[in-house]
Amino acid sequence: YLHLLKTYKSEVTNNFMLNFRETVSLLIDSGEATSIQEKAVFGDLNDPGNKPREAFFHHSAIRCYWSGHTERCRYFSQKSMNLTGQGGQPTAYIVKFLFGLNCLDLLRNNKQVNKSREGIRVAIAAMEDAATNSEWNFMNKLR
Repeated sequence: YLHLLKTYKSEVTNNFMLNFRETVSLLIDSGEATSIQEKAVFGDLNDPGNKPREAFFHHSAIRCYWSGHTERCRYFSQKSMNLTGQGGQPTAYIVKFLFGLNCLDLLRNNKQVNKSREGIRVAIAAMEDAATNSEWNFMNKLR
């Protein structure tokens, strides 16, 4: 599929696919056997007009959580939450859920206790909101 994207010169889609590939590779085997050399290009992450940065922060939060890097996960989760807005998008709910799980890890390790408790409240509120939109999908994440 990446070859087709290069053939048709679809750089934006190619970058998104490479980003997903890198995340899935990390989830499968920490990138040992499934990674590739080519990496996505996101440009200036401080540029508000740079749309791919939302995907970069979201996937970086997932990768950091999976790898056990709680402080970096918190950083990327907060960056992603600032960009995705208040909800309605599955990405916003996913990153808030991930943020809550990460806060539980921080709380368990007695790191940033006050911030972690607030993060858990944010995650629970997001899941309650998501459950009103799709109870069958999100309600089990609250119980």
